[in-house]
Amino acid sequence: MPERIANIKKILVIASGKGGVGKTTISVNLALSLAESGARAGLFDADIYGPNVPLMLGIHRKKSARGLMPVARAERAPYIQPLERYGIQIMSIGLLVGEEDAILPDSNFAGRIATQTLCDVDWGELDYLLLDLPPGSGEPLISLVQRVTLDGVVIVTTPQDLSLLDAGRSLDMFRRYAIPILGVIENMSYATCPHCGERIEIFAHSKRRWLIQDETIPLLGQIPMDISISRGIDGGQPLVQAAPSSAEAAVFRNIAAQIAQKMG
Repeated sequence: MPERIANIKKILVIASGKGGVGKTTISVNLALSLAESGARAGLFDADIYGPNVPLMLGIHRKKSARGLMPVARAERAPYIQPLERYGIQIMSIGLLVGEEDAILPDSNFAGRIATQTLCDVDWGELDYLLLDLPPGSGEPLISLVQRVTLDGVVIVTTPQDLSLLDAGRSLDMFRRYAIPILGVIENMSYATCPHCGERIEIFAHSKRRWLIQDETIPLLGQIPMDISISRGIDGGQPLVQAAPSSAEAAVFRNIAAQIAQKMG
C-alpha cells in the first residue's frame, strides 16, 4: 500500500498526457506562488531523462556527482539534502548529473530511481510538495502511485486537439488509481496584443474541450503565451519571481490559491 512521506502535508502531482505543453514551467511557477503565499513548498523533478527544473531556476551543474543515485539501500531514513531556491525546496536528477550529460538508466529501473530519490530526500516540514512528472502514464508514475500517497493531481494541456485527447487519457488513468483530480490548466491558451491589449486566440479551441469543462474537472486557469514567461525560463528566473506584478504572474497566483483551497 502507498505510504505517506513524513512531515509533508500534501503531495500534488503536475502531469500531462503529452510532452511540450509547458508542464515544468507551470510546476515551477505554482511552487513559487504557493511559497509566496506563506506556505512551505517543495518541488521534485521526477523526469530522470530530461530534468529541466534546475535550469529553469538558474542552477547549472557542469559535471556529474558520481555515486549519488542509489537504487536501493538497507537504511530507510532520508539523507539527501534538498537545495533551496527562491524560497522553495527542490530536488532533481539534474542536480546530480551534468546538464549536458546523457541520462540512460535501464527503463526497468526508471520508476524505482525516481521514487527512491524522492523518499531519500530530507524535505523537512512542508505544506506542499509538487511532483513534476514526465509526460505519459508509464514510469515513474506507476511506481509513485504504488509506493507514495498522492493527495491530488493537476493536468496540464494546450488547446490543440491531440493535447486534449492525451489529457483525457491521463485523467482516466488517475481515476483508476483513485487520485483526486483537482482540475486542468490550459497552457499557451491565448496571446495578448502588446499594443491594444486585445486577446488573440492563437490556436483553434478543439471540440474536445468538453474534457476540461466537466463540472467535476474544473478549468483552473488559462496561461497566456507571453514573452515574459519565455524570457524567465531562458534567464533562470521564473515569471512569478522575476515579474511578480505582471498580469501573467497573477494568473499563476490565482491557480495556486484554488489548489490550496481544494487541498485544504
